This record gives sequence, C-alpha cells and structure tokens, in this order.
Amino acid sequence: MDITLSEDIDPEYLEDVSDILTNREFLALNCFKHHYATTRLMHSMNVSYISWLLAKKLGCDAKAAARAGLLHDFFLYDPKQGRPSRELQAFCHPKVAAANSKATFDITEKEKEAILSHMFPLGPLPKTQEAWIITGADKLCACVEVFHIGIALTRSGRVVVSAA
Repeated sequence: MDITLSEDIDPEYLEDVSDILTNREFLALNCFKHHYATTRLMHSMNVSYISWLLAKKLGCDAKAAARAGLLHDFFLYDPKQGRPSRELQAFCHPKVAAANSKATFDITEKEKEAILSHMFPLGPLPKTQEAWIITGADKLCACVEVFHIGIALTRSGRVVVSAA
C-alpha cells in the first residue's frame, strides 16, 4: 500500500510522522471502515493533522500531538467481528492502540497517555494539553466523517492511498 500526499501539507508535519506513514502495518488501517464513510487510516490522519495544527497554534508539543493523533486508533481488527477482550470497544481499543504503538514505534509517555485517554469521558481524564487536543480533534473528526463532510486531509485529494 502506498500513500501519496499533496505538496500543501506542511513538511514539518510530515517530518514528525514520516516513520509512521511509511510503516506497512500502520497503513493496513486503510483496510478498516471507520465512521461509516471513511477508513481508520484517513480518520487517524485527520485527527493527527488537526491536532498538530492546534498544538502548534497553542504552543504545545505539536510532534507529540501529531504522532498520538495518528496512533490513537492503531488497532488492527474489525470490532464488529470481535475484540481482544470482553470490554466494550470504547474501553478496549485505546489500550490495544497504545500497546501496538509502543511495540511498533518509539512513542513517548506523553503520546501513550494521549492515546489511552482519547475516548474521554468514556476513558481516563486526559492529563496533558496534547491529550486534550487529540480528544477534541477525535470527536470533531468523528462528527464530520459521520456526515460525510471532507475535513483536513480528506479535502481535495490531499491524501491518496493506493494498493502497491
């Protein structure tokens, strides 16, 4: 699977997340539908880019926000076909995403905490500004994706994912 990004995506953002966006296991998120009309990959990219932009604007750790935003839903199963635990998906998937992220990428504690708390109020209270940003960006993206509204990187073909 290959990913093509338009030139108007900030190179600084791409530098912060390039190791993730070139990882085959991560790109497999494109195989899973998410919020009806998008894929888990595109949802994660939207959350990541919006989180990065907000963190930069607010003077927060934009790199941590971008990386945790990308990895917040890094679970490689279809919840409609079963979960790795008996917990509800809202409680289970942040733990799986954090474990997968830790095993696959060199994530920081701040990034891990943001991944674990992104489902607030259904999960733990976010402890950092970056975690709050990701929590909000996730809710925003979920809402617009459910209503088929192009946002962030899904507008105007800014990201194209194709089979390799």
